[in-house]
Amino acid sequence: MTNKDRTNKVKRLLGLQEKDTPNEYYRVSDVLCDLRHYCTIHNIDFEEENQLAEYCYDKEVKDE
Repeated sequence: MTNKDRTNKVKRLLGLQEKDTPNEYYRVSDVLCDLRHYCTIHNIDFEEENQLAEYCYDKEVKDE
């Protein structure tokens, strides 16, 4: 999967269009906020996940 493919996947799954609806997000910050809530409820360390995401992002950018 390329980084462009990853971008298209996020847009398809989350919306990130010009409006906030029950099924789609408008801003990336809204996604991050809801992910934090999800992590809290499910006892997932959001900061650890975020650090792993940064590592994966850096690697994917470097590899492409």
